[in-house]
Amino acid sequence: MENRSIKYSATIAIDAPKTSPVLFRGDLCENIIKSKEYGFDAVELHIRNPKEIDAKEVNECCLKNAIVVSTIGTGMSYTVDGLSITDLDAQKRNMALKRLKGYIDLAEELNCGIIIGSMRGKVNPEYCDEHMAVYTDCLLELSHYAQRKDVPVYIEAINRYEVNFHNTIEEMVNYIESLGDLGFKILVDTFHMNIEEPNMENSIRKYSRYIGHVHFADSNRRYPGAGHVDFAAVINALKEVGYNGYVAFEYLPYPDPDIAAKKGIEYMFALEEDKV
Repeated sequence: MENRSIKYSATIAIDAPKTSPVLFRGDLCENIIKSKEYGFDAVELHIRNPKEIDAKEVNECCLKNAIVVSTIGTGMSYTVDGLSITDLDAQKRNMALKRLKGYIDLAEELNCGIIIGSMRGKVNPEYCDEHMAVYTDCLLELSHYAQRKDVPVYIEAINRYEVNFHNTIEEMVNYIESLGDLGFKILVDTFHMNIEEPNMENSIRKYSRYIGHVHFADSNRRYPGAGHVDFAAVINALKEVGYNGYVAFEYLPYPDPDIAAKKGIEYMFALEEDKV
């Protein structure tokens, strides 16, 4: 479609909990092919353990089907395995750090970025300073590791009901700025923004230089058009600031994956055709 300027990515996983906002589950290559057929420009791999993935096979499948990997989602390492970089247990925290380095290694092979969202973990307010100290130390180490491998790292601003710190884009930006120039960018997600941001498009405009990746899900965490998020305004804001990264469809596969993918991509294509 000639008028389309936004690049869309489909979320895929080998397996994921039923409550995970992932479009397609199963064989990765089959779902890479399916994503291309639906009109996606890329896929976002949601992976529990990077050691499960054969990077050569994924790259070959992408090359054969003229599609790329945009990003790697790391959240299952927290939601399934309980690993986070705010954990005050040094052994568990080091396991999380090692796992994230494994994601970075895989991302280097797949020429994509990684997301740190749920793996931020949660903090006990009584020990907030301790949590933030180890969190910062981990991010410093990860930034140096990722920069050596030229892998982008996107830290996600997540709503207060899932993560209890750095919920707004402003909070995340202020924290990243406090670390200095470590190369981190922010992932903004319309589902979380709908809860935390007074005005999504204004937040995109204000903090555009920090935004490296975007997730789309409607207000009910279903496909765009199934809720009340004003995606026309969001798309206009992304275009206005010259966003040239990927927009991944990270939403629940309801009523089924194929309908959710088809309705979501057709809705967004129609918005762009209307030159919103």
